[in-house]
Amino acid sequence: MSDSNSVMRCRPAGAGKQCAAAFVDCGFVLLCGVIAALLGHNIPVTFLVMLESVAVLAIGEGSRGLTPGNMMFGLRTVRVEGMRDVTAGTLPAGMGRILVKYCVLIGSTLALVIGLIAVICSPLFAKDDLHQGWADRLASLGCVDIHQRVEALEEQPVVSRQIPPVPMPRMQPTPPVPLPKTVADVSKPVPMPTAKQVSPVPMPSGKPMYPVRTTVEQQTASVPVTPPEKPQTFLFFEDGSKRTLSVPSSLILGRKPAPQQTGDIALAVPDHTGTVSRNHARIELVDDQIWITDLASTNGTRVLDESGEETELEPNVRTRMHVGSRIGLGDMGCSIITSKSRRR
Repeated sequence: MSDSNSVMRCRPAGAGKQCAAAFVDCGFVLLCGVIAALLGHNIPVTFLVMLESVAVLAIGEGSRGLTPGNMMFGLRTVRVEGMRDVTAGTLPAGMGRILVKYCVLIGSTLALVIGLIAVICSPLFAKDDLHQGWADRLASLGCVDIHQRVEALEEQPVVSRQIPPVPMPRMQPTPPVPLPKTVADVSKPVPMPTAKQVSPVPMPSGKPMYPVRTTVEQQTASVPVTPPEKPQTFLFFEDGSKRTLSVPSSLILGRKPAPQQTGDIALAVPDHTGTVSRNHARIELVDDQIWITDLASTNGTRVLDESGEETELEPNVRTRMHVGSRIGLGDMGCSIITSKSRRR
């Protein structure tokens, strides 16, 4: 696995590439409409074909962040929190946020198509470093360039050290000397206390009366350092739900999973596409390693790492994966993310 202190992240896509990819997607919809019009010569059928092409774009961008324009320019649509927080991982847009984005795009076409062009070109006027367009900003989405990767450092928890105070020895007071009560007694000599009357000041055995100056290194050497909390592992689904995972453990993911071996934990995947098998895949968490196995599922299992490279798993072959990678179960997806602390 990669170093826990640094991960590879993709840079935000430039405004020009985002606009170009959006125009390519619009060209894809228009091309589908032109082909339907030439073949069918029917306006309602042409309109339905164009709506279906928009639905295909929305499903591809919501589940895997891919559209024809994104594939042409090497872009991926992801959630904006994954672009700002290193520990959030690379998460897909999800169908809920994509629905908000496409409602904005479809609504802008009602303004004589000029509104759609303004929304597509809005990344050129963005002042933030993510170059978010108006539709992406409303849907809390962003766009990354998988060809431009940088190494980002994770924040480490700061362990505070306190120097304990040096204990001071207790001093017992010396009994007071009695004074004369009358004037006649002034001429009398004042009796001085004998050696037996004065109680000696006890000295601590083996320790000096005054604190000994020590260096900061000697004082901090005896201070116990609280070890940092162990990282927690979470499994995030596309509907926003998450499941805390224990290490070590073995999970069976599927539509209605059942344990395959002793110690397996069955975890149902929220599937609204009908593409997840009953027992789809097995995930094993062992110390700092994560293994995934496709259980001969109908629609297959894929692993998409943070660089955007996708791997199709062979059935019943145990494969190692990294934290933050996205798992494709049919048309559904989930991500495994490790958090450094509960506060974060």
